[in-house]
Amino acid sequence: MSKRIEVEVAEAFGRTFVKGNIPEINPVRCLACRHCVNLCQKLGPNVLDIVDGVAKVVRPENCIGDGACMMACPTKAIFLMSRYDPASPPAAI
Repeated sequence: MSKRIEVEVAEAFGRTFVKGNIPEINPVRCLACRHCVNLCQKLGPNVLDIVDGVAKVVRPENCIGDGACMMACPTKAIFLMSRYDPASPPAAI
């Protein structure tokens, strides 16, 4: 018997993304170059910003989970997308 899971989705760039996934950023690898921040702002979600010299997720509820920030990072500091539950956000936020 299969289980049905309800998810919130976002339509962007002709594709459908599952909302609730957010980037995790390795602060040691992050150069605060703003590539991820600038791309995220250009694409619309505006999820990331530089805080204390490191890229951070500042508006997780806006993330559409497309992973564009991971592709923009020259040091691969953005390494995973993780489930975001507004009731219990990860400690990195």
